[in-house]
Amino acid sequence: MKKTLIALAALAATSAFAQSTVTLSGSINYGVGTAVTGIHSYGNWKGDRTGITIAAVEDLGGGLKVTAAANMRFSSDTSEQSRSYVSTTSGTRGDNLFEQSSIAIDSGMGQVRVGRFTNAVGVAPLHPFEDSGQSTAPHQAANGRFSSQVQYTSPTVGGFQVFAFNAQKSGNIYHTSTGAGYSNAWKLNSANLATGLTDATRHANANSVGVNFRNGPVYAQYYTLTDLFGLKSSKLGASYDLGVAKLYASQFTQDSNIGYSTTAAASTAGKKAHKATEVAVQVPMGAWMFSLGSYGANGDIELGKTDGSTKTTRTAWGATYNFSKRTQAIYVASSTSKGSTAAMMPTGKNQWLGLQHNF
Repeated sequence: MKKTLIALAALAATSAFAQSTVTLSGSINYGVGTAVTGIHSYGNWKGDRTGITIAAVEDLGGGLKVTAAANMRFSSDTSEQSRSYVSTTSGTRGDNLFEQSSIAIDSGMGQVRVGRFTNAVGVAPLHPFEDSGQSTAPHQAANGRFSSQVQYTSPTVGGFQVFAFNAQKSGNIYHTSTGAGYSNAWKLNSANLATGLTDATRHANANSVGVNFRNGPVYAQYYTLTDLFGLKSSKLGASYDLGVAKLYASQFTQDSNIGYSTTAAASTAGKKAHKATEVAVQVPMGAWMFSLGSYGANGDIELGKTDGSTKTTRTAWGATYNFSKRTQAIYVASSTSKGSTAAMMPTGKNQWLGLQHNF
């Protein structure tokens, strides 16, 4: 009898705890790509778009919910960790177990999320070519994900939702040759220092504030951001779903010059302050989805250029055929005129054709 009572008490205590749900999801794609140089490559359509995510959600009751998630990304041609990212302060590629990891708590007052993850700026559904690597908005990747990040997202009121985040400079490499947790060789140089920054202050905490708006077919976002250089940018964008087509438009403003040379004296190597306008459209037709996008800068992007030779424009196009809800055939391509390596947009055409399965 005593053992029975103890067992019942243990069962009651166990059932009193909140229930947790664990899910496994991911995406694998494989195809052949052709670079602007004509060289073929095999594997992912973009270096970080094959991966596995493990997520656990626990309802604590009283309107509280905790979510923990970890994302491991790998190259589908070799099965090794993604070679495109550097995630720690060591600046060594592949030194991370997971490409993203975070924990969040939701309440009636909003969500607080901490860790390394794609933030509210990077997940804005405004750039239909971002996942494919043919994006007409190259600025998206630079600030869409940080380590040592804290983000607050408010509840939605009248369609409006505000957000703010901070990323500690100590957790992000952005002032050495490895660049911003990524492989780009961004570094402040003498052109940047002329803006008033010094060696002691050029590596700064990143922070942003912004607002999302959703109402039926309309989505819009505006934010201002101070990056790990301490330099400022902003973006205003919107999309409208007509049913027969979805329209996108955005304008990104880089307020200051950004140098990426590893040599401080190379004041002409980098990206000039500029405005970049992007427009795109997606049209569904049965199992097909057709996409077309265009990007244009308002002047030379590359530092040291004044002749219009790097007033970059890019056109991207693509088609997806859904064999099922989870499996697609994908073709994407883009063509860049007056390209600029500073904008990560070399002149010429590149494309990718392959299969993707989501699970």
